[in-house]
Amino acid sequence: MGCNSSGAALTCCSDKNFVQDKVCTPWSGTVVAADVLVALFTNNINQNIVGTGYVQYDVGPADITLNFLDSTGNPINPTPLSLSAGTSLAFTYRRFSAIQLTLPGATAGTYQGEFCITTRYPVQ
Repeated sequence: MGCNSSGAALTCCSDKNFVQDKVCTPWSGTVVAADVLVALFTNNINQNIVGTGYVQYDVGPADITLNFLDSTGNPINPTPLSLSAGTSLAFTYRRFSAIQLTLPGATAGTYQGEFCITTRYPVQ
């Protein structure tokens, strides 16, 4: 139970139940002539979600872009996050609706890596 204190009184908040899940999966995509969007995660659970994890980019011919989208489909991060082959990026975001990669249409080839996320959200 969490408690708040003020000059006048001590009040306690009710207990909250949270669920925590971890998922790891490989991702891949093949570019022929146009950008390819790879949906890594779609939030259909709760608006008040927190996600911590990483995106690993193992092999591919060009840099890729990672975006966290809000409920209207717009990027949360002001600048797209770029990854080069052989690198990874750790993250913690909240209140997102989707996580996606953009594989560049200008560079054909196969792109591969791994995605891992631990989500935490309250149960109402």
